[in-house]
Amino acid sequence: MRVKAANIIYIRQQLRQALEGIWEQPLTVVEAPMGYGKTTAVKDFLQGSDANVLWQTLADTSASGFWRGFCRLLKKNDESRANRLAELGVPTDSVFMEAALELIGNIVFAGRTALVFDDYHLLASPPVDQFIERLVKTAPTNLYIILVSRTQFGENTTELALKGFCQVIGKSCFEFAEKEIIVYYKLCGIRLRPGEAAALYAYTEGWISALYLSLLTFAREGKVERQASLPELLEKAVYRQCPPAVKEFLLTICVFDSFTLAQAKALCPQENAGEIVSYLMANNAFIKFDPYNRTYQLHNIFTGYLRELLEQQGAQRRRAVLQAAGSWYRENSDYIHAMDCFYESGDFDQLLLAFVLDTGRSTNIEHKETLIRYFTDCPAKIRRNHPAACLLYAQKLFAFDERDLYVAACREAGTYIETVPDEKTKRHLLGEFELIMSFAKYNDLWAMAEHHAKAYELLDGPARFYDDNLSSPSVLYLFYRQSGLLDQTARDYAAYMPRYCRITSGHGAGAEYVLQAELSFHRGDFEPADIALHQALQSAQDNGQSAIRLCVLFLQSRLALIAGDLPAVWELLRQLRAEIDEYGHYQHAHTVDLCESVIYAQLGQAQKIPPWIAGGDLPASRLPLLNHTFFNIVYGKVLLLSGQELKLLGLTGHFLDVAGTFPNLLGQVYTHIYAAAAYHRLHHPREAQAALRQAVDIAAADQLIMPFVENGADLAPVLRELANDDRYAGFIRNITATYAAFAPKLAVMRAAGVPGDDLASLTAREREISGLVAAGLSNQTIAGNLVVAEVTVKKALQNIYAKLGIANRATLARLIMERNYREP
Repeated sequence: MRVKAANIIYIRQQLRQALEGIWEQPLTVVEAPMGYGKTTAVKDFLQGSDANVLWQTLADTSASGFWRGFCRLLKKNDESRANRLAELGVPTDSVFMEAALELIGNIVFAGRTALVFDDYHLLASPPVDQFIERLVKTAPTNLYIILVSRTQFGENTTELALKGFCQVIGKSCFEFAEKEIIVYYKLCGIRLRPGEAAALYAYTEGWISALYLSLLTFAREGKVERQASLPELLEKAVYRQCPPAVKEFLLTICVFDSFTLAQAKALCPQENAGEIVSYLMANNAFIKFDPYNRTYQLHNIFTGYLRELLEQQGAQRRRAVLQAAGSWYRENSDYIHAMDCFYESGDFDQLLLAFVLDTGRSTNIEHKETLIRYFTDCPAKIRRNHPAACLLYAQKLFAFDERDLYVAACREAGTYIETVPDEKTKRHLLGEFELIMSFAKYNDLWAMAEHHAKAYELLDGPARFYDDNLSSPSVLYLFYRQSGLLDQTARDYAAYMPRYCRITSGHGAGAEYVLQAELSFHRGDFEPADIALHQALQSAQDNGQSAIRLCVLFLQSRLALIAGDLPAVWELLRQLRAEIDEYGHYQHAHTVDLCESVIYAQLGQAQKIPPWIAGGDLPASRLPLLNHTFFNIVYGKVLLLSGQELKLLGLTGHFLDVAGTFPNLLGQVYTHIYAAAAYHRLHHPREAQAALRQAVDIAAADQLIMPFVENGADLAPVLRELANDDRYAGFIRNITATYAAFAPKLAVMRAAGVPGDDLASLTAREREISGLVAAGLSNQTIAGNLVVAEVTVKKALQNIYAKLGIANRATLARLIMERNYREP
C-alpha cells in the first residue's frame, strides 16, 4: 500500500471555523499539547488569507531573545521605530511599557497584519505576557496577534476573552474523530475499514502526530501498530527509512531549533545538504519550511527523538556536533547561543573566546545566573588562559550588583594577568584591570583617580571593555561625599577628566562643567551656573554624551524655575523627553522621569509624577544602584507633597542607610530637611530643630542653600528659630533671602499650573483626543475612530502637550484620569 504524499495537510472543519475567528479579536491563543498540528494549521490558514504575516518561532526562555526577534519583524514596517524598540529592550516596568506601546502605536501596518509567536510556551516571561496584554488593548485595528502555545497564556486570558479581546482555540479543535481519520487516510491514498478506523482512534485518541506515524506503518504493513510507543513509531516509520547520509544529517542538524540552508551546508559540508533537505521535505511531514523567515524546522517531537539518539551516540559525537553549532553561531555574531553550545559541549575555551568577542554586549541581567554558572563551572586552569574574559566577567558582576563576586573576580583576573607572557598585551590588560577596579571606589573621586591614572599609563589606546551606561540627573549628587570639600572636589574633577575621557573614548565629557554649574546653583549663584552649563553642553555634544546633556537640561530647567520662567521650564522638559523619544536613548528613561518629577513637585503638581515614583516602586524600575538615593530624594518630596508625614518619618532611617552606601551627602541633606518639615507639620518643634541642624551641619560647610530654598515654605518657621544660633545665622540669611525672591515667582507658577485650568484650555476636539489617549488607544486607532488622518492626531497631540506643559501621552493619560477621578 502506497502513501500518496507524506505531507498532506487536512484541517478539521471545526478547527477551520475557529481559525476564521482570528479576524474577530485582536488576540487568538492556539493552545494544545505537542504534536497536535497547531503550527501547521495556523500557517496553512494564513497562507490562504490576504494578510501580511509576521512570524516568530521562539527557541528558548530568553525574553531578550524574544524581543530582538520581535523588533526584527517590525523592521519590515518601520525600521526606525523597530530600532528604537530594540534599544528600549524588554519593557519590564511601566516606564518602558508606555514607551514601547507608544512606539508600536505609531507604526503603520499596511493592510491586515497577523503577528504570530510560535512555541510561545517556551518563554514563560511575565513581563512579556503583560506587554502582550497591553498591546492587545491598544493595537491598531488591523493588527492581529496569534500565540501558538502548549500551555495557557498568562493569567488573564479568561478576562480578555470576556471583554472581547481574545479567543482561545483549544485542544478539542485538533482531535480527529473516527470519520475524520477515514477522510484523512483516504486523502493520503489509504482506505480504512470501520474497524480499523475505530482501532486507530482508540490507539491515538485523535492525536494527529500518532495518526501520521501510524499511517506510515499502516501503508507498509497493512495493520494498526497498537503497542508501539511514540519513539518506537518514529524509529520504525521515519528514521529507519532514511538513507545513511540523511540519518547523519539529521543527527547533526537536530541541535538547532530551526536552521537555514546555509547553516545546513556549514554543519554538513561533506554531504549534499540541499538534496538532503529536499528529500526530507518530500518524504515526511516532520520537517517544515517557514516562508516568512526562510528557515526549516524539524517538528519538536522529531527533534526530541533525534537529540535522545544523539546522546546515545556517545559524548564525543555529541561534543563535536555542539562545537560545530557553537562555531556557526559565533561566526554569525549570535554569541548567546554560541556560548550555550560551547557550554553544553564542555568547550570552555571557545565559550570564553565568544564572550570576549562580544565584549559582554549581549549579556544582560536576564543572563546573570547563566553567566555565573559558566564561570563557576569553568576549570580554573582554563580561566587562567583567558584573563580578558575574567576582566569582562568582573565588570558584568559589578553591573549586576554582585559586589562580593565582583571583588573575587577582580582578584582572580589580576593574578592571571600577571602570567601573560607578551608585555604589550599584559600592559593593556593591566590598564583595563585598573579601570574596572575603579568601580569599587565609586564615589571616592581621589581613589578612582588613582586607578584611572594607572590605567592611562598602561593602556595603549582606549579601553575595550569599559561600558558605563550610568545616567544620573546630577554630577554633584554623585561625588558629594565629604562636607567642606566640594570646591576641592570640583577642582580635582576638572583636572582629571581630560585623562579619563581619553581612556574611555570621551565618556563623561562635559561633566566637570556640570559639576561646577551645580555647585554654583546650589549656592544660589545662578549666572555662573548658566555660563558653565553652556560649556558643558558644547563638550557633551562634541563627544556624543547624551547623559551629560540630560544633566545640563535638568539644571537649566531648575534655573528657569528659579527665574519664574514657566514656558522655558516646559520647553526644557520637552527637550529632556526628546532625548528619549527622538533619539531612542531609552537607557535614560527613568532618569528623565526623576528630573521631571523634581520640577512637578516644586510646582505642586503631584498628579503629573509617574506612578512608579509616586508609589515608591523602586524595585520594579531599572534604575541603577547609584541613583537609588536620588530616587529617595524625589520620593521623599512626593510624600511631603501628599501629606504622608508619618510614612516619611518611618522611611527616614532607610533613606539615610541608602544614602550612606557610597556615601551620598546630598541624599542625607534632603532626608534631614524632609524630616524637619514633617516634624514641624506634626507639631514636634524639638525634633524638627534637631533634624534641621543635621542638614545644616552638612550643607553649611559648602554653602549649599538650594535644598533648603526648595523646601522654604515648610522650613521657614524652623529656620527662624535656628537663625538665633550664631553658627548658622549667616547661612540661614542666605537661604531666607533667596527664598524670599523665589517664593512669589513660585506662587505665580503654581497658580498657572493648576491641572483643571490646563485642561480647560483645550478645545473640544483636543479634549476628545485626550480622552481616547487615556483609554489606551493608539494614534492610528484614534484617527480611525474620528475619521481623520493620523497626522492630524499627531499635530493635535503636539498642541495638547504644549498647552499642558507635558512631554508625552503617559503624562496626558495620568492628567485625564486624575481629572475624571476628581470630577465623576
